[in-house]
Amino acid sequence: MKNTRVTKVRALAVTAVGGLLAGAVTVLSPAQATEGASSCTPKRVTVYPGDGLPPHLRWGEVNFEVTVCPKTDADSWDTQASATTNGAGNTAGYLLESAALRVNSTVENGKTQTATYTGSFTVKDCVPLTLWPCTRTHRVEVGFALIAGKKNKKIRTVYGGGIESTMPRGMALYRTP
Repeated sequence: MKNTRVTKVRALAVTAVGGLLAGAVTVLSPAQATEGASSCTPKRVTVYPGDGLPPHLRWGEVNFEVTVCPKTDADSWDTQASATTNGAGNTAGYLLESAALRVNSTVENGKTQTATYTGSFTVKDCVPLTLWPCTRTHRVEVGFALIAGKKNKKIRTVYGGGIESTMPRGMALYRTP
């Protein structure tokens, strides 16, 4: 009789400890998810299409943004793209639109996560000031890579070389406003 009672007490103790551990795991999981999310950093690459000749006016800006999370697969990093035409672009008759960002490849090793991207947008030749009607559409592409350190969480941007584009004659891409 004593053995049965001791066995029941041990069974209850094991069940209680198991329940506490399960509760602790449940409580820790959201905290770990928050910790993983807080280690994510938005990284923005901006280009400024404009005149290739003096006075080198910028027609607006195109932003490519990636939320880099060094502890997660680079395939799952969030991306966004936007294009905005400014007053100089309106006056010159260039409309920037249709910004997009796509992942070309991802690589992971013991120290880093790397993703390469192609950002694209269109430049339309339009009647100055009204930006309508438009006669031609040019597609412009920009290449870059983001490298995130897994331990130090530092993020580097590497700009790629030229990508085939149909930029208007006399247009240049700048990295400064």
